[in-house]
Amino acid sequence: MIVPILNGIRHLSAGNPVCLEESGALVEISASLNKAGDYLLKKDNTRAEWIRGISHDIRTPLSIVLGYASEIEDTVSLPEATRKQAGIIRRYSEKLKNLVADLNLTTKLEYSIQPLQKQKIDPVELARQVVSEVLNDGISELYELELSEDNPGKNLSLVGDQALLSRMLNNLIRNCIVHNPDGCTIQVSVGSCDAMCTFSVTDNGYGISEPQLNALNSGKDISSTQKQTGETEHGLGLKIVMQIVKAHQGIIQFADTIPHGLSIHISLPMKL
Repeated sequence: MIVPILNGIRHLSAGNPVCLEESGALVEISASLNKAGDYLLKKDNTRAEWIRGISHDIRTPLSIVLGYASEIEDTVSLPEATRKQAGIIRRYSEKLKNLVADLNLTTKLEYSIQPLQKQKIDPVELARQVVSEVLNDGISELYELELSEDNPGKNLSLVGDQALLSRMLNNLIRNCIVHNPDGCTIQVSVGSCDAMCTFSVTDNGYGISEPQLNALNSGKDISSTQKQTGETEHGLGLKIVMQIVKAHQGIIQFADTIPHGLSIHISLPMKL
């Protein structure tokens, strides 16, 4: 009788639903665990519904603000100061729009609301497209973005969700840019090891502290970090990356680079 209860406690601690038979000498413990499981499930569902509702409700007014701000910014007949202020409103509105989108995505991934759209993918071509998109969006000359293959000429394939994997690489590259305002070289590489497809994103920037490195390698995200400028950066980029890797049954590792910088190595099974 004690084994089901121990299993129930383990499932509960992992955030999984619990359904124990309420009978025998330990009926009160079983009933309490079932009640706790129901409460956690209801709480998680409420949180997910609330975030989805907020994301939906804010989308329309935010689009209106973005539209008006862009129109004012592009109107040459208006005073330059007014156009600059409109530009500030537009940029911060875009940041808010991206934050809402990230919040919605991380919630879907956390509660498995968004099923993987599995398809056969060429990982080298995937990385090439993401690198091209980042370069075409326009990045400062302070940054050098390079792509390489660990196994040149080798045909690689991967089964996964192309949109999410693109987002994963994009977030990693953007993370390098955001946390290295003075510029850095960003190296993206694609390869394979046994039955795993590997992606690495490495920079020679500031790197992160040892406590942050240990936290990330322990599976914890650092959504709120201190930028080199002293400003606090709130973002869900790395958390979303870790969730995408987990959804693809992969492994992610963070390491320092010599003499300084950060290296992120991802291994994904070629077949899910």
